Amino acid sequence: MPRRIAPSTDRAAAALLLGCAPNQVGYCARCQGLTRRYGPAAQVVCAACRAAEAPSRDDDAG
Repeated sequence: MPRRIAPSTDRAAAALLLGCAPNQVGYCARCQGLTRRYGPAAQVVCAACRAAEAPSRDDDAG
């Protein structure tokens, strides 16, 4: 499961984790963690929040 990048993380370090340029890093609209907010492949919501909202495979069983 993806992990939240704390907002106190250096933007250059967050960019390395996200695979983007530091000027593409911004805040997640839900948790305020850092995400690739600008540029190509930008996401308003971070990967950790998207993973948390995705239905689990257990929900389909039954």
